[in-house]
Amino acid sequence: MIRSRFVSILLSGFLLLAAGSCSTDTPTGPVPGLGNVTVTKYVAIGNSLTAGFQSNSLYASSQAYSFPLLIAGQLAKAGAHVGSFEQPLFSDPGTPDGGGSATRLEITGFSNGLPEIGVRGGAAGTPTNGALARPFDNLGMPYAPLASFLDTANSVPGPVGFFFGLVLRPGGSLPKSVYQQVVALQPDLITFWLGNNDVLGFATSGGVSPSAPTPEGVFSAMYMQAIDTLRDALPDARIVLGNIPDVTTIPFFTTIGPIIQAQRVSALWGVRSNGDTVLMDLSTSLLALTAQEELEATKGFARSNPISNSVILDSDEIIMAQNATNAFNGTIAAAAAAYNAVVFDINTLLKQVNDQGYSIAGEVYTTQFVAGGLFSLDGVHPSSRGYAIVANEMLKVLNSSYEMDIPYVDVSTIPGIPLPLGKQTAMQGVPRLAKGALKDFHRLFSPEPIVP
Repeated sequence: MIRSRFVSILLSGFLLLAAGSCSTDTPTGPVPGLGNVTVTKYVAIGNSLTAGFQSNSLYASSQAYSFPLLIAGQLAKAGAHVGSFEQPLFSDPGTPDGGGSATRLEITGFSNGLPEIGVRGGAAGTPTNGALARPFDNLGMPYAPLASFLDTANSVPGPVGFFFGLVLRPGGSLPKSVYQQVVALQPDLITFWLGNNDVLGFATSGGVSPSAPTPEGVFSAMYMQAIDTLRDALPDARIVLGNIPDVTTIPFFTTIGPIIQAQRVSALWGVRSNGDTVLMDLSTSLLALTAQEELEATKGFARSNPISNSVILDSDEIIMAQNATNAFNGTIAAAAAAYNAVVFDINTLLKQVNDQGYSIAGEVYTTQFVAGGLFSLDGVHPSSRGYAIVANEMLKVLNSSYEMDIPYVDVSTIPGIPLPLGKQTAMQGVPRLAKGALKDFHRLFSPEPIVP
């Protein structure tokens, strides 16, 4: 039974982000220190965003900039004795598709000054530290929905099964669930960021697979149970709950639509003008065609042959996604209030960045695909610098909520997207994606397994 604990606390995350998330200076922080707080073990719970996933893959050179690893490094600078922060590393070029080839997206060339993005292919990497005798400190499990937190049987279908084995290694003597492994580590600081995939799979498939987000009542019951059991086992731990961003603020949903509307071919391609969103994995070669060329084509997309529903999130589906996100975030705020936790409000942050950018040390980062600098080549997961900014925003919440003085990551020391593709490049157009480059997003909850 879920026990109610209405402990009154100050949820400072929202106000903090609203007031200071778009700083114009490099965050330097106060004199490093933990105040009256003791941190001896930090554990991160989450999905691909916690794991350090980038450009449609998990690979060691991107995991080096996961936000939990960056936070652990800054905790050490503040005097925390957290020891070695262990992650389930996967060697470059990264994790495999169903046939054993690397899924990582890379720049494969240029066309008319715009980058062409394709799947790396070739042999995938392999796990490198699966023999660690204890649970990993970073328990971010790519593709994991909220239900994965208490799951001991690897019961969620699709690609999450591969990562369940990679992260939890259930065949040995270790505990069988994320929750049990967290308890075994006995952390006094926890970041918990699950729930994104309970709406993301619906949105990235154009509302096709799955055909709806996780029902609100189911999500609420699972989330409260998760935090209740976590708090019951670790009554003194400081817990930060990450909420869920509006998916329509990220490049996967904002890249192609404006170009199509600018070319005034939305009616020709079967896209209504009432707020439908065309997803990024529509082949961008179509954007090179003018309306007249399409009209003269002997085949292609027309009113009688509209583009697939799987690459359009229509206005009704957008409302469904946003309503689910709002409801889920209401549950997260209620859980924080009931179980003495604080909220990292990434939802508000991304909306602010989408509207006005994120200024730091004279650089302005935006949500523009590739050139904005915040997102990796899949249009969903942050770049290395994007993860550093996430780490700093979470550190702001920790410092404000717990009176710590943890220094911030110097974002300028984190690798950016290589020139000439950095955020300084003013691209006039959309980078071209190879056909099927983002197909793995459509396998989010499919029965197709990943085979190493």
